[in-house]
Amino acid sequence: MARNVVERFLIGITFIIFSLFSWQELILSSNKEIVYKYNQSGIEKLKNKDFRGAINDFKMAHFYDPSNKKILNNLVIAYNNYGFYLMKKGEFTQAIEKYEQALYYDPHRPYVLYNLGQAYYMNQNISKARLVLEKAYKLAPNIKGLKRLLDKVNREVEVEKGLTRLETMHFIVVSSQNIPIEKISYIRTYLEEAYGRVGMFLDHYLTKKVVAVLYSEAEYDKLLGNKPHWTMAIFDGKVRIPVSKFKYSNEEVVRFIYHEYAHAVVRDITKDNCPLWLNEGIACKAEDFVTPHRGERFAPYFEKFGVVPLKKIPNNFTQIRDVRLATLMYGESYLLVEFILREVGQSGLREILRYLGQKVPITVAIQKVLGRDYNSFARQWKEYVRRKYSIYAR
Repeated sequence: MARNVVERFLIGITFIIFSLFSWQELILSSNKEIVYKYNQSGIEKLKNKDFRGAINDFKMAHFYDPSNKKILNNLVIAYNNYGFYLMKKGEFTQAIEKYEQALYYDPHRPYVLYNLGQAYYMNQNISKARLVLEKAYKLAPNIKGLKRLLDKVNREVEVEKGLTRLETMHFIVVSSQNIPIEKISYIRTYLEEAYGRVGMFLDHYLTKKVVAVLYSEAEYDKLLGNKPHWTMAIFDGKVRIPVSKFKYSNEEVVRFIYHEYAHAVVRDITKDNCPLWLNEGIACKAEDFVTPHRGERFAPYFEKFGVVPLKKIPNNFTQIRDVRLATLMYGESYLLVEFILREVGQSGLREILRYLGQKVPITVAIQKVLGRDYNSFARQWKEYVRRKYSIYAR
């Protein structure tokens, strides 16, 4: 009797154990299917730039299979790509959140650290940018552009120690202690004037305050590193002006305020998707608010060098060491914008910028607004320059 009871008990235990293994295999099999489904769905959504949907799917896949490194990698990539997308839109605070979420899942991704450092830098948080970029550099010193940005940040931290900070309605003005207060006040006034007049010209008013940094000549030269000597001011996310370089007239300072602020507006409209000739041409045209008809100053350069074809205009003027050739490039940019304004007016120019902000290529934007292909546009512009200056455009 007792033996039969024991046998029945052992049979029962065996059945229970067998049942548990069977259910475990079933759950594992079911989980694999769920994981695969969510992962594939996330990949498709990521391809279509549905970042939120992709992140949710990868999170679900990670929940069901937390040890799967491929799924974790996909989740990190989704957060990183979402951050990059927000960066291109100028939404730096939101981009920082996405990069930090990516690093929550993998804190040692050098590319994500690099992107986070760029986002901090663009969001005017230099100290955090420096910290994150240093981490990225230790992990992967060969990432393209990383050392250059880290060196730039280190120079800024060194140069901008002890600078004073004042705010206006639309600007944060950071200035060297070597600059007289009346000069700072003068520049603040004209920054606000540029905000209104450039905003009206392009029909776009920035909602986020722009940082303008005013340097002594020595501070500016130290900051720039190996930039050419003819560089008078720059915009790289901040308006940077070497006030003491402008020794001859306040008008010169004001022209460069307008010029560099115009770059800030163009970047905001186009989401950083603007060819250099158009960007510089608009900035040079903005100088006309201060000194009208400045285009005539380019005539001697066209007479000497002719016209460089549109497609051969470089993407970085600061690589040009010869100030005469650099001036020619600015002149061509100015006249390209002047030609567009003559053909389609301010409304047409604004429309081109809006198309660029939608990631439409410049060739397509020109076709849509001017009704001609890019080659025809370049050819007609060249003829316009030839007639304007009565020269042979090479």
